[in-house]
Amino acid sequence: MKVKRRDFIKLLGSSIVSVTLLDKLPSSIISRSQVICTPCSWQYGIESPQPNKTIYGGFIIIKTPKKLEDLDCLIVIWPSLTTSTGYFYQVSLGYHPEWGWHVSAGSTNPQLFCGLSCGPFAVNNELFRPKPDSLYELGIRLIPKENTNEVWLYVVDWQTKILYTIFKLTDPGKVATPIGGILEGFTKSEEALSKISGDNAFEIITANWLITPWSSELWPHGYVYGPTPQTCTPTNNGFSGYESVPSSIQIKPLKLGKIVIGANVGGQQYGSGYELW
Repeated sequence: MKVKRRDFIKLLGSSIVSVTLLDKLPSSIISRSQVICTPCSWQYGIESPQPNKTIYGGFIIIKTPKKLEDLDCLIVIWPSLTTSTGYFYQVSLGYHPEWGWHVSAGSTNPQLFCGLSCGPFAVNNELFRPKPDSLYELGIRLIPKENTNEVWLYVVDWQTKILYTIFKLTDPGKVATPIGGILEGFTKSEEALSKISGDNAFEIITANWLITPWSSELWPHGYVYGPTPQTCTPTNNGFSGYESVPSSIQIKPLKLGKIVIGANVGGQQYGSGYELW
C-alpha cells in the first residue's frame, strides 16, 4: 500500500515540483513561496484489521476543517484498498497548490486511463469543491456482476446527500488488504500545519467496511497506521521513501470510529499498530 500510494502522491504533486526535475535537486527540500515542501510525503492515520470475511470495500466519512485555508504544499486525506488481483484503489480529499481544495481518485487498474495520476474530480466541467465544516464520504465499493465486480470510486456530499461516482471500473478480485484513513502531507512547516491544527483539523467521523455492496458496519478495531519513518532519499528517478511525521501531527480519539487528526489537536502521536478501538 505504501509504495503504490507513494507513486500516486508523487504524480499528484507534480505541479509542485516536476517529477523529471526531482533527481536534479541538490537537497531534500523544495521552496515554494516562504513555505518548504518536501519531495517525499509523510503519512499518518488509521487502518482496519485484515478482513477475515468477504467485504465489498469500505469508506471513511470525514468532516473538513472549519476553515479551508490556502496551503503552499499538498495535503490530503484518503482511504484505499488493494484487491486480490493486485489492483490498488484510492479516493482523496485535500488541498493542491494548483487545484485548491478538491477531490480526486486513482487506481493501478489498467482500465483507468489516468492510472495514479488523475486530475481533480469535476461535475459538469466545474471542479467539485469541498466546503468547510462539512461531511464527505470517500469510498471504494465493489458490486458483484456475473464473474467480476464493478468497482466504484466515489464521494458522497452529505450536505446534499448526493453520491458522485468518480470512476467505475471492473475487477474480478476481492478486497485483500486493510482499509485506511490516512493523512498525508508534503510539508513539515509548522506555519503550514497550523492551518490544519487545533479545532481546525480533519475529523474522521466513522470508518466502515461494506458488508454488502449497500450496507456497512464500523471496523471491529481501528489501528494506527504510521507514523512513517525518515527514509526519503534521492534516486535516478527522483526521490524515494517517506518523510518522518512532524511531531505536531496527532490523533485524538473521540469515540469508537471517530478521531480528530491534524497538528496539535490535543491528542498523541501513537506508535504503529496502536489499537484505538
